Amino acid sequence: MSPAQQVLDYRREIDESQKQIREMVMESYRDIAAGKGRDCNEFFDELEKRYANERV
Repeated sequence: MSPAQQVLDYRREIDESQKQIREMVMESYRDIAAGKGRDCNEFFDELEKRYANERV
């Protein structure tokens, strides 16, 4: 795989991760608005588990 292709693949991976994070944040906001009161510690624990071993 060429370096240019690797950069494009990595960029796509980053974009997808950002999209997932944004959706998780919006889901939490919707829960708060609906009165579900999702525990913020639970939310951040989920984020940490998901991205703790990701390459930066």
